[in-house]
Amino acid sequence: MNVSEPEIASATDLTDKELAKQWKTVDWKRAERVVNNLQSRIASAVKNNDWKKVSKLSRLLTRSLYARLLAVRKVSKNKGSKTPGVDGILWLSMADKMRAVSQLKSKGYHAKPLTRKYIKKKNGKLRPLSIPTLYDRAMQTLHALALSAVESVTGDKTSFGFKPYRSTKDAYAYLHICLSKRNAPTWIVEGDIRACFDEISHDWILENTPMNKHVLREFLNAGYVEKYHLFPTEKGTPQGGSVSPIIANVALNGLETVLASKYYSKPDGTIDKKHRNKHKVNYVRFADDFVITADSSEVAYEIINVVKTFLEPRGLKLSEEKTLVTNISEGFNFLGWNFRKYSGKLLIKPSKDSQSEVIEKIREVIHKGKAWDQDRLIRILNPIIRGWAQYHNHAVSTDVFSKLDNVVYNMLVSWAKQRHSNKGIQWIMTKYWHKFGNRNYVFQTEKDTLERFSNTKIVRHRSAKLDKNPYIDKEYYENWKTMDYHRKKRLSNPNSVLS
Repeated sequence: MNVSEPEIASATDLTDKELAKQWKTVDWKRAERVVNNLQSRIASAVKNNDWKKVSKLSRLLTRSLYARLLAVRKVSKNKGSKTPGVDGILWLSMADKMRAVSQLKSKGYHAKPLTRKYIKKKNGKLRPLSIPTLYDRAMQTLHALALSAVESVTGDKTSFGFKPYRSTKDAYAYLHICLSKRNAPTWIVEGDIRACFDEISHDWILENTPMNKHVLREFLNAGYVEKYHLFPTEKGTPQGGSVSPIIANVALNGLETVLASKYYSKPDGTIDKKHRNKHKVNYVRFADDFVITADSSEVAYEIINVVKTFLEPRGLKLSEEKTLVTNISEGFNFLGWNFRKYSGKLLIKPSKDSQSEVIEKIREVIHKGKAWDQDRLIRILNPIIRGWAQYHNHAVSTDVFSKLDNVVYNMLVSWAKQRHSNKGIQWIMTKYWHKFGNRNYVFQTEKDTLERFSNTKIVRHRSAKLDKNPYIDKEYYENWKTMDYHRKKRLSNPNSVLS
């Protein structure tokens, strides 16, 4: 499908009012159709190993007006759009956005330094976060449109991070298949790559990432500003850039093939995973976290050496203290779940760390809200409870949900007692908790009701097939989306009020 693009006048020739009118009249559905069509053609060319055509189509996509419009819209709609880069520029009006579209060009592109900030990790350490300017974010998003289509074909099939229609739940579902059977592998390699985003070799990225080398070099060598000083970036890809996750995927792709060629290839070198995987080696990755199964501890330690050899030319290393070999009977944590076999039966539950994290988050909100009214407290707590429960709604979570409901209930009773230290418990319960349906104690007001973890229905996750590509097999994914939506709607709790 070839769809011609509209002509637009140069931004320098138009007033802000005229630019705003252009932005208002963009046919976004048409823009998405054109870009999706180009992405499909890129993915098909990669599948056919026609790299000359891939290069030509990628260049066509990154020069497309519709692609530039979508890149600017995506950046401006992102929740970080109100955070400026080193230039302090924000796109506050439609005229600003349209002006940015006209300026978004690869030729002569020069990336500005990133603003360095730090966010606290779960272990208390600080993770560096580099913030590009809005213009640089849009340029990265534009080139990510093409690179994503390439990576969808060349990437490991059991890598589930930063891919369309893939999520942590797909990694969960695949691991469930690998570990749930009676004769499943019993040894696990828990892999942790040390500072993956910060350590990837620039030389390796430039040589192996199929995108405009000038633009890629600008992304990588932009440097960052911290405390008014400019520091060079000699390795790594900055966390905070929209193209960085795809580049990280490109760097880690290929491990699946390396493992296959060693553990389940035929004597002639062809891979026969179904019939020759005698060591029960299975590989699952989400971003830079991965798990590999094995039939013995000896094979598991051997796999660690294979991974080290694979990572070395990429400038990456495994974390010695976090890379572990574990038996499934002891259990292991991955993406917020604990995988463990009890008397031969696999149970996957929300991990204790994940439970502690949500409890701490709720405790902080309740502590902060000592002086808030009940409506405001409910309004802040509900998204936290709902989001955490929905993330775990396909696991063995029923008992955990009930336990967390009790924890939240006790914290709210303490919150109410502190507000009314001179009142009795019966008066407090009558003021804040009410009878609703078949429940006697519901934390609610006339406007809103506190949601409960246990109101979330347990629904099994259904993954799309691994051999299907979202840019090529569009009809399959359309049917899959429709069927999955209706299945979840049918199985989910129909109650409109959660108490």
